[in-house]
Amino acid sequence: MMKKIFVVMACAIALTNCSTSKISIRKEALAQVKTIAVMPFTSTVADAKATRESTETFRGAMVASGFKVVEREKIDKILKEKELAQTGLIENKVLEAGTFLGAEATMLGEVTAHEVKTETLEHEMPADGPGKYDATLDKGNGVFLKRGDKWFKKDKQDTYQFQVVVRLISNIDSQTILTVQNEYPVRTFTADSGSLRPANLDQFRAQVLVQMAKDIEKAIAEARK
Repeated sequence: MMKKIFVVMACAIALTNCSTSKISIRKEALAQVKTIAVMPFTSTVADAKATRESTETFRGAMVASGFKVVEREKIDKILKEKELAQTGLIENKVLEAGTFLGAEATMLGEVTAHEVKTETLEHEMPADGPGKYDATLDKGNGVFLKRGDKWFKKDKQDTYQFQVVVRLISNIDSQTILTVQNEYPVRTFTADSGSLRPANLDQFRAQVLVQMAKDIEKAIAEARK
């Protein structure tokens, strides 16, 4: 009997290959969900701003996908009543809270990586032609330096890390209905990145979250076909 159930569940999983997100959906289970309780995302590496923005991004994506989403105020109240806000979001207790709020499924999320590392690199400039040293561009701020008869240019390289892992869990059978995480949590930007280079970690996180919202909305729409 257990083997049969496992086979049915395995066949129910549909993998959607998106450009920036890894997404897995159980179509039949998703079809049973009308109302979702999106719990506050957690993290041991990110600040409250990052977890709050991540939570709100996925809450918005669920609304845009046509689900009824339990109001934040109701979720905050039930978590406080069950003392989960202070003791931590224990999964089985959170699912109980989601069920109590009338949701068929509960969404949990965790930010597992959130940092930026900056280092300065030196590139040797060609002796002639495009990219050679131009005194008119030298502001005397140490970006250009000369060693012997060769010119070098300093460039700041930023490596951003942001990873969020999200699960939608059925309040009916406690099985996972949907999982999503960003596929490229580490990105490096240099001066050559141009306008694609984020100004800071907040902007990088925002860019990733916007794309993930689009990915999950598209995946859910395809799963319903």
